[in-house]
Amino acid sequence: MKFFTIIIAFFFLSIINIKGQTGPYAMVERMERGINLGNTLSAPVEGNWAPEIYEQYFVDIKNAGFMNVRIPMDFYGIRTTGTTTQYSVAANTSNDYTGTIDDYVVDQVYLNRIEEVVNWSLNQGLITIIDFHGAQLKSEFLYTFSDSNTQITHPTSAKRAADLDKFNSIWNQISNRFKTYSENLLFEIVNEPYFEMSANEMDALNTMIISTIRASGVNNSTRNIIITGGGQNSQNAPQQISDNVISSDDYLIASFHYYQPFSFTSSSTENNNDFNWGTVADKNTVNGHFDAVKNWSNSKNIPITLGEFGADNENGLNYNTGIYGSYGGPINASRVEYHRYLAEQAINRGFSFSAWDAGNKSNKAIHLRTDNPNTNNEISGTWVLDVRDALLSSGTWPICYGSTEDLIILNPEFECGYNTDWNFIVSGTAAASFSDADTDSRNGFSGAKVQVNSADTYNKVLLTNRIFTGDLTNKKITIKTYAKSLATSGQSFKIRVKAVINGNNSYVPSSEFNLTNEYPENPFEFEYIIQDNTSSIQVQVMLGNDEGSYFLDDFETNIESAEPLSNEEIILKNIIYPNPSSGSITILGIYEKQAYKIYNLMGAEVLKGSINFNENIEIRNLTEGLYFLKLENGNTLKFIKK
Repeated sequence: MKFFTIIIAFFFLSIINIKGQTGPYAMVERMERGINLGNTLSAPVEGNWAPEIYEQYFVDIKNAGFMNVRIPMDFYGIRTTGTTTQYSVAANTSNDYTGTIDDYVVDQVYLNRIEEVVNWSLNQGLITIIDFHGAQLKSEFLYTFSDSNTQITHPTSAKRAADLDKFNSIWNQISNRFKTYSENLLFEIVNEPYFEMSANEMDALNTMIISTIRASGVNNSTRNIIITGGGQNSQNAPQQISDNVISSDDYLIASFHYYQPFSFTSSSTENNNDFNWGTVADKNTVNGHFDAVKNWSNSKNIPITLGEFGADNENGLNYNTGIYGSYGGPINASRVEYHRYLAEQAINRGFSFSAWDAGNKSNKAIHLRTDNPNTNNEISGTWVLDVRDALLSSGTWPICYGSTEDLIILNPEFECGYNTDWNFIVSGTAAASFSDADTDSRNGFSGAKVQVNSADTYNKVLLTNRIFTGDLTNKKITIKTYAKSLATSGQSFKIRVKAVINGNNSYVPSSEFNLTNEYPENPFEFEYIIQDNTSSIQVQVMLGNDEGSYFLDDFETNIESAEPLSNEEIILKNIIYPNPSSGSITILGIYEKQAYKIYNLMGAEVLKGSINFNENIEIRNLTEGLYFLKLENGNTLKFIKK
């Protein structure tokens, strides 16, 4: 019995762990702005290409305000035993491969060093990315796929089988070493495979390594994994990932790199001499490329990280020697603006980023590390301050999750994938579809489009959001949204609050909101007063009454304290006449203009306006029942519609 109890407890703890795992959109939001630890652990020997890394580096990164660090690594060369050169590259010889995954063993000294550096980063609260990267990765693995390789391995050859087995073995060992690590550690399958691998080859590699990572269990079952596509580079790379790969796993993030135009970003080299950047045309090119990635991301419901971008140092400066380059380089203002603008445009679209930085020995430097720590094991390095500040200074993250404990509606602007946190329900005789509003969005890059092909009643086509269980005592919520149709008239919708009160479901709809073919200047608004003993509420949008296209965007919810409507509140300073009434009512005792709101018995606002001396309020469209009328002067009256 004790053993059974332990198993059950472990089962439920596992469920809790999985349910608590941060999904890919929320993880990308947490990653936000970051930097690459370039040319350090991906060099054949640490320190050859960039200064050796010390713990203080990650303190600097955290203190500056960055949220993620991408750490390029290379497990090939002497870092993994077992060669594949003995196997044939020819076709139809895969059966001749006699090796196993155990033939390839990652050097434990290197793996221990990786773990030490990863711990330094995680200890600073940084989202940390293990990126499989490096020149030896290309020469020993990726190059075997390349058309430029005169000894290209055939897909069915023994050499190809061996190469894939080795790559898979390395990832198996990485996965098992880090499987108990927190969700703040991410895995990136491979860096820039698209120069050698086709889209189909990369799909197969992604599928294989995702499976290997997941099979290692524990936190790797739901660890976020960064992937890209094959065959095309830059902004086109993620768009090559197949739907089958994307739909195969719920914790995937797509990546792209951006160094366009290369004539500018690499202008410290001999054959590139475009030293200026920042015209309207330059920025429009970036916008078009980033928009293409964003639109693809929305259509596939997968978030994006910009894994690398950057431009050469000012005038080709070598920060290690203090000498400017022989071939010039970007003027400083253009270099700073390039970093600023790409960071801004990434953040505005909900892309996290990791700017490329390879230290003071490189042609793209942001943090100037040295090889000589002082006696306190601190780096005596500084920042290229104007570039650092440009990366951190601009851009506004779309409202996606924010503080999820406080938001009544998640993903209110639909910018995190139009159907993220939104459920679409069709019932009765209605027929309808849900998609991205795209160019009909009010703001940003996404919105909701509901196409009703066959109408029924309002509640037969629903968009619903989260079930909110926060503090609901003595609260009033105001729900706002913008909406339009394709037609100039004839379509309407309602907002409804589903509440659980004393364990029972309660549904309170707004009045009709009539649509035109333009978004209104002011949002549609529905006010709801939460009743006593309410344990949860859910915002729902009802769209099933009229056929046609509906577009919704930019939801907003405000929650504030409100005294509950009760008999004790009713003050008879003013008097409603006649009461009961079937047509209109007058408020006696009104001597100057007063705003009013009318609530039904469930606390939903059903009518509002203003009234002056001897004016009537038309109530014939209200259903029969008891109502509360609240005046601007604070008085609350009750009346019966008969």
